[in-house]
Amino acid sequence: MGTLLDAVQKSSRAHARLTLQVEDLERKLEGGLSEMRGTLQSLKATGPGRPPASEPHWDVVLDALDLLDEAVRVASPELAPGLAGVAARLENFLVSSGLTRLVPAGHPADGRVFRVVGTEPHVGLPEGAVVRVVRAAVLRGDRLVREGEAITVRNPT
Repeated sequence: MGTLLDAVQKSSRAHARLTLQVEDLERKLEGGLSEMRGTLQSLKATGPGRPPASEPHWDVVLDALDLLDEAVRVASPELAPGLAGVAARLENFLVSSGLTRLVPAGHPADGRVFRVVGTEPHVGLPEGAVVRVVRAAVLRGDRLVREGEAITVRNPT
């Protein structure tokens, strides 16, 4: 009788372990399916031939262009044209990839795509016009890919 009781207990523990393993596998499967559904929805949202919304590789190029714009602004007259040429080539590459950088210097900042991060006086421009773009806004078609940051004019009165 003791042997039968031991066998039933061992069988019961084995059954409990297997149940836990099956539940763990079900959770992992559901998580994987959920992730796959999310990926498919994101691919459908971006349309055919377009990369998903999270494009970290673009951020590197976009940040480099922002730095180049600033370098052109402060460079000596001898260096500025060469830096501007490099920036123009990178800009053309982005355009051919379906991205549009917005750099509205001299125009009012569009609050839908730009965040004002500072102000500075500038007598040649009207109040609220963009003096400098710290971070260019980027669009893919009509969709905002990256919010821009700008410094606008605020003249003392």
